Amino acid sequence: MTRCFRFLLRFSLINLAVFAAAAAVIVGGAFVTDVPSGNTNLFSTYFDGFPALSLFILFMMAFSMTSTLTLALNFGATRKALFVALQGVLAIYAVGGWAISALFSLVPVWFGWPREGAATVLMLNTSPAFLAAAAAAAVLGVLSGVMMIRSRVIGSMVIILAMLLMMAGTFWLVITGGTFSGGMWGDLPWLLPLVLGLAAVAADAFLYRYLKGYVVR
Repeated sequence: MTRCFRFLLRFSLINLAVFAAAAAVIVGGAFVTDVPSGNTNLFSTYFDGFPALSLFILFMMAFSMTSTLTLALNFGATRKALFVALQGVLAIYAVGGWAISALFSLVPVWFGWPREGAATVLMLNTSPAFLAAAAAAAVLGVLSGVMMIRSRVIGSMVIILAMLLMMAGTFWLVITGGTFSGGMWGDLPWLLPLVLGLAAVAADAFLYRYLKGYVVR
């Protein structure tokens, strides 16, 4: 299991490095093009929408692991060891993505950028609630990838469902300010993360059953 984890980890760290580089490019581009002063351009769009963009990047990073899983099985990894190792990698994706996003969000605060609206939205990335959304995005990404191998129709349906859930997660973060509370929304701040959590658990359970019977072609 340890060898399997190390094998998956190498690809995961590369993906996280690309994620960090993308965040750095957005911050650098925003600074160079004078976005902090209110200039509107492509970098300002990415800058303001980074909470949603972060979840999408994590989803795609996990989605791309499908070929890596197949390669690990070809190298002799057992399905049980692969699943356990995969849980550790998904946790690293979620925590690493959250840490990169949190660091990105603190840049406007550290440098005193006068973008109050954007800074408020960006601070969502530093909340524990965002970590839960990131974990769900990672699990759903892997599930979408393996289902695309099994059936493009079913895989496409899973991807659409995952996208809808990530949109719901982003909506939840915005309306609650990154917490699990929101008086004017009634039970919605609790229902949305509950749905995300149940979807992640169901996806992980299905992934376990799928890997047990997965045949390498």
